[in-house]
Amino acid sequence: MFQPLISVIVPIYNAENFIKRCLDSICGQSYTNLEIVLVNDGSKDNTLSILKEYSSFDKRIKVIDQENGGVATARNTGLTNATGEYFLFVDADDWIETDMVERMVSLVEEADIAFCCADHAETKEMVKSEVSIETEIWDQDRQLLEFMKHKRMTGMLWNKLIKKSLADGIFFNPKTGYGEDAEFLWQILKKSKKMVVTNEILYHHVLENTSISHLSFSDKKYSAIPMWESIVEDAKNNYPTLFHLAKERLTSAAVFSLYEIKNCGYKNKEQIKHMRQITRKNIVIFLKSPSISIKFKLYAMAVCFGF
Repeated sequence: MFQPLISVIVPIYNAENFIKRCLDSICGQSYTNLEIVLVNDGSKDNTLSILKEYSSFDKRIKVIDQENGGVATARNTGLTNATGEYFLFVDADDWIETDMVERMVSLVEEADIAFCCADHAETKEMVKSEVSIETEIWDQDRQLLEFMKHKRMTGMLWNKLIKKSLADGIFFNPKTGYGEDAEFLWQILKKSKKMVVTNEILYHHVLENTSISHLSFSDKKYSAIPMWESIVEDAKNNYPTLFHLAKERLTSAAVFSLYEIKNCGYKNKEQIKHMRQITRKNIVIFLKSPSISIKFKLYAMAVCFGF
């Protein structure tokens, strides 16, 4: 029976209020051949003591304590210390179904990545939805296409079981403070030959109010713009059939960022100018896209005329 060692990596910062739920869901997995890598990224609360407590009764847990360096640095530390054949990232405020790893392992045999569905949990506990299970096989072209569409598969890592060898030579960029997971996944997908996709909801994602996604616009969030620009350039040079979709993604990031800036009063004029230039340059592609809402297109046009 196919039973590879799976490294579950959890980057953690000030998570004392929710880390136990996360760890309980990981330690209680029906699939037991796990290595649980917990990276404490300089927490200032009681997180570290909780991690040590769990490691005292579950010998599969590795606790790594480091100075605060941000999520990209914490993820790099986790990857460096992971020895499993496959790895899975779990966010500290999320939790997973008891059979998630078992189901993902059953799917990933002879593939590079297994990818499941996730929900956005609003409560502390949720009941697993009953669905008619369907699976698909995506080759590399399909994986890259779905990444660029950013509908069925976004840049999130936490619902993907990934073969560790794919990450050889690939690291998270500490300079990308927002979207570093998408940047990493893009590099991974360029090496992945086969992905197994299931519609099962096996991961529960909680968007906390302290998340960067809920904070006002900042230089950290702006870092997603040059990140997407680099992907656009890569697509132009190496994946020309995806070039227009890549520009659509970049423009979406710029337009949405300008929308957030409008509501929070961010004042970096050079960054605002840059994102307006991106929107103006790609407005025709953006307006022709069938996947962009009318409301979003109208706002993009407003951006072009003035901010």
